[in-house]
Amino acid sequence: MKKAVKLLGNAFMIAALVFIVKKFISMDIDPAQFRSPRTIAALAVGFIVQTAVIICSCFPWLVFTRALSGRRIPFSAAMPVYTQSNLYKYIPGNVFQYVGRNKLAADMDISHVDVAFATLLDIFFCVLWTGLAALVLLGGRIASILSEYGGKLLIVGGAGVLVLAVLILIVRLKFRDKLAAYLSRYAETLRRSDRKMIAKGAFYYLGQNIVSAAAYFACLTLIVGKSAGAEELIALTGAFMFAWIIGFVTPGAPGGIGIREGVMIFVCGDRFAEKVILFVLVMRIGSILADITAFVIGKICEPKRQEEKSTAFRGQI
Repeated sequence: MKKAVKLLGNAFMIAALVFIVKKFISMDIDPAQFRSPRTIAALAVGFIVQTAVIICSCFPWLVFTRALSGRRIPFSAAMPVYTQSNLYKYIPGNVFQYVGRNKLAADMDISHVDVAFATLLDIFFCVLWTGLAALVLLGGRIASILSEYGGKLLIVGGAGVLVLAVLILIVRLKFRDKLAAYLSRYAETLRRSDRKMIAKGAFYYLGQNIVSAAAYFACLTLIVGKSAGAEELIALTGAFMFAWIIGFVTPGAPGGIGIREGVMIFVCGDRFAEKVILFVLVMRIGSILADITAFVIGKICEPKRQEEKSTAFRGQI
């Protein structure tokens, strides 16, 4: 099983690298766009903050995995898996980055179901807090955005609910006893002190979205400059975050490629179109560099996993 998981991971990694190179080429980057010190500063801020966010985002997923599995899994064991699977998001389909996280189950000899449920919790709270942050930042503009994009979200959301309902029905029919056992164990987890740990994971994304929103606002201020007021910059920040949700639920559009520009221009009009396109390009480059850097940092930390692996077997949380 471990060999199969490793081979699959290597295949995903090669595919991800191919799509990353393809994405860079498709950007058709003009070096002249980066002659401005303000643009370079925005790229640096975006790169540094997003690198830190990717590495730290392993925390809520790890917290959920610890709580559901009842095992002391070291951060240094989970972080390399998380940062590597994060690169899989460049593979069309928007699911491989989550499938890749189950390598942790093979590495630490824990249940794949526990890791999968932890990933579902992680996705739920990530989308929830990002949506709420976008709602607050957009303010009254959210109504016009929902009128434009709400139908699409409802269609995709309805399709998702239908697929989930079918999957639940299949699982209940074929794996009823196993499902009942897992749900019973998870219910017991919520009754124990693990509730505090799960709450930390659930509220992590509140802090992350505050940090991310501050970074996006700073980068927009550097790129758009004095041509936009604070209220417009806040709305653009909210639109950028809202567009992430649209991109997240759109199959085959990893990272919201081509979507963020459209949403941001829709919110504030064509007056900032050129600057918005530059901002999204800068954030996109910063994001790719951050993903690669986080992966390299994860690889540097990877040798520690074997040394610390034994700590996962020393009792419950």
